[in-house]
Amino acid sequence: MKAFIVAVVIASLAYCAVAEDRTITVLADKEPVLELTVPANAQVTLIKDKTVIQTTNMFLYVWPVAGARTLDEAQARLDEIIKVDVLKFSASVTNSITMADSPARHLIGNGLEADDQDNATADVVIFKVGNRLFIACVHGEVNEASKEREPMLKVLHTARLPPGKPMSK
Repeated sequence: MKAFIVAVVIASLAYCAVAEDRTITVLADKEPVLELTVPANAQVTLIKDKTVIQTTNMFLYVWPVAGARTLDEAQARLDEIIKVDVLKFSASVTNSITMADSPARHLIGNGLEADDQDNATADVVIFKVGNRLFIACVHGEVNEASKEREPMLKVLHTARLPPGKPMSK
């Protein structure tokens, strides 16, 4: 019986170790510019300047916005940045939120899926970490974006500078 209990405890500890979140680094121009905490089972892929974070309940896309200094400047480039995934995005709701101790915007709206032009919903967050701005997006047909909203915001609320990076200029 004791051996069984010890085995269960060891198995439980091993499961907990596997289930822990992990830190990933987002790059811009091959330099680390952002750290995020993601579920341990997340698949992370870098496609050009876009970091894709895939979990069982979310496809999150994160882009650094080169040269943007303000939320307004980043938002002005939104259509150009997300066009590989979402076309003709139109926000019906804009919420002011805080990410990484800085003002951010959460846009909720509609557009078209870039791959097949089907109607889509999208949640977009424009945020600043240190001296860089980022655009993050989840999207999908029907109401898929709303299903991914909570896990997206959970990941984005962990946004921080990589160690050794200056806060801002």
